Amino acid sequence: MLTSLLLLASTAGLAAPSATQDPPIHIWYNSNGDFAYGDRAKVYARAADSGYLVVLREDLNGRVRVLSPVDPDDDQHVSGGKKVELKGRGGREAFVAEDTLGQGVVLAAWSKTPFTFDRYVKNGWWDLDALSGHGTRADDAETHLMGIVNDMAPHGHFDYDLAVYTVSAPNYARVLYPYPYGWPGWWGYNGWYGFGPPLITSRIFIAPVGRFGIGGRFRR
Repeated sequence: MLTSLLLLASTAGLAAPSATQDPPIHIWYNSNGDFAYGDRAKVYARAADSGYLVVLREDLNGRVRVLSPVDPDDDQHVSGGKKVELKGRGGREAFVAEDTLGQGVVLAAWSKTPFTFDRYVKNGWWDLDALSGHGTRADDAETHLMGIVNDMAPHGHFDYDLAVYTVSAPNYARVLYPYPYGWPGWWGYNGWYGFGPPLITSRIFIAPVGRFGIGGRFRR
């Protein structure tokens, strides 16, 4: 009995392990990162603790853009545990899925101390040539973006999350319509051009198809 009481006393001050623990930083999309060409993509982030955030996007062609902060002098600070939507300029969605076909990558990095952007700023704006490597594309987008964040991290330590998005072209389906001018034929419209008169002899309309995207989470 005494032994049991001693064991109970010795473990009374130990906290029970948490069933779930938020990652240091988490990044995700609407539609699970599954977009058609021209879709406006929403990007969300949540940090477990208050700190500083930088978010980079690399498209299929290797072009790198900074999603957050929108301008180099904007506030990098984020509050712990709070979901934030990363807005583009003018309060619009984070980006437009304009990759022709394939996959792009968004990397979110979190640090306890502010990031420094001097190497990637020119005349008060983001230096797009410096970010993208003057048009050269790394074989591994993660490695490319990590190299940029390494330059920005003041003390060489940060946590990050990586999410892949997929862009697909619409599927073209054939649909028969009665020709509007009294003799047999096909007609329709092409959805890429919005509203307007039908395009004579067009045999197609645009309908979306399913796409699949993946994501990942990493800690450095």
